[in-house]
Amino acid sequence: MVWALLFAALAPLSLVALPFAALLVATQPGTRGEWLAAALAGGAGAALLAAPGHGSFDALSRAWIVLVTVAFAAGARLSPAGFWPLALRACLYAAAGVTVLVARTKAGPALWTEVQWEATRDASRSMRYVVEVAPGLYPAFEPAVRLLSAWPLWLVVESLAGMALAWRGHALIARTPISAAGVNH
Repeated sequence: MVWALLFAALAPLSLVALPFAALLVATQPGTRGEWLAAALAGGAGAALLAAPGHGSFDALSRAWIVLVTVAFAAGARLSPAGFWPLALRACLYAAAGVTVLVARTKAGPALWTEVQWEATRDASRSMRYVVEVAPGLYPAFEPAVRLLSAWPLWLVVESLAGMALAWRGHALIARTPISAAGVNH
């Protein structure tokens, strides 16, 4: 429970809600409870993604969330493996998808620069709030901004954490979870 709360404070909730719903759907829900859980999680995740965005960084992050979710659930359904191979492959496929999306835009390399700037600005804004609440954390300001603004790495870490929470939630709710179907190597 503590990990879920920590995740909710630091990462987009769609990184848990959408993979959770997709995993439930991939295992073909057979009960009303499974369908309800999939519908609620999927609806909440989609609603969060549909909220107004704030620039290129936000748009790219939302594209990542959709791509990593599809890759994770499709991998679990089509080529089941343990959590780590599925999650790491999903991140790899999402990275390739985002790269193709950016390459197809006219902005190209300039878009990467803009996204990096927005990530740094958002990290700085978040850390300023933390330092206002807890001034003793000021020495951690710059290192934290550097870590959080390394957005591709941070997005992968957030995604792995979100998929792990979704995987665990799916195992608790699904009538026949992927791991119980004999595919968790």
